[in-house]
Amino acid sequence: MDDNFITITCIGDIAPAKSAESAIMADIAGQKRLFEAFFAGSDVVFGNLEAPLTTANTPTENKKYILKAEPRVLDAFPDKFVFSLANNHILDYGHDGLLETMACLSKKGFRFTGAGENLEAAGKPVIIDCTGKKIGFLAAAGNRYDNRNLAATENKPGIWPANPDLLHRKIIHLKKLVNLVYVSIHMGMEYIPVPTPGMLELAKTCHQAGAQVVFFHHAHCVSGYTAAQDSITLWGTGNFLFPDILDYPFTPWFESAAWTIRHHMPENRIDVITRPFTLDGRGLPRKAGAHTGDKIVKRIDYLGGKINETGAPAWLRLIHMGKPAYLRLLVSNYSDIARRKGLPNMAGQILSAIKHLFLTKT
Repeated sequence: MDDNFITITCIGDIAPAKSAESAIMADIAGQKRLFEAFFAGSDVVFGNLEAPLTTANTPTENKKYILKAEPRVLDAFPDKFVFSLANNHILDYGHDGLLETMACLSKKGFRFTGAGENLEAAGKPVIIDCTGKKIGFLAAAGNRYDNRNLAATENKPGIWPANPDLLHRKIIHLKKLVNLVYVSIHMGMEYIPVPTPGMLELAKTCHQAGAQVVFFHHAHCVSGYTAAQDSITLWGTGNFLFPDILDYPFTPWFESAAWTIRHHMPENRIDVITRPFTLDGRGLPRKAGAHTGDKIVKRIDYLGGKINETGAPAWLRLIHMGKPAYLRLLVSNYSDIARRKGLPNMAGQILSAIKHLFLTKT
């Protein structure tokens, strides 16, 4: 290991549930070997665990997509993983499911951030000493989930909210303790690979406070990235491990990437390597073929370039919203909400989505 470099890989949503869970449980040792090989050059892997690890059988909400995983799936993951728990599924089985998840991770020796027994615990960073340098990891989830009461409070378990003032203060404090700060944020609109106004503002807030790397997930499709000499924003890291739970085909769900970030510590410089891969029919990551891999990288580069253009994110969002694959999924999901929770609830969620897509800056 070269003491002049720190290498960290950022990945997207991890849901070892349903068909993915079955595949992992059938060959835990084999899957672990594949993960170890894929991340062999990384000091740390930072990803979003989007399924509670619980033996509970009763979900807490009547909704279409409910996720959970057998705690033993953790045995397939190398111990270099740091997990974000700040997302909209980690409480699918309530506070008990969250607390069981945290207990399982702790028992196995995995580090996590973004959720906790109260607000203070949820915002506690992970700090790792790597080749003599300290790296701090934070995780938060966007305020689109506020109406579901998922955020932790002073006396209630939950996720750490992506409040701009809260994040700004926390990063400034953390920066005094570490050399590098990574911030993972669960935010955006499903199936749209373009940052919302809130994401653009929040990334700026985090970088101004001192974060070197900010990365987003939740859209279930990769986006581009923007980089400066000493900082980077990954606008959408897609799925890393996720079963196909959609009603209609959506190719970007299966075409993803990992971002390996190499910090040159003496020069305070960052190199980024985009590593494309695909998800198989069970939802497990597999090496992409040459043609597909090239297509994924070109899509990421194109989006990264457009996101930097003034005004481009707004019209790019509109273009993607008009695609048939997106519209089919949108109608399916909102129809299901109407059946389960009534038309007023569906209308409220549509208005919330529109606000986050075009109007909300924080």
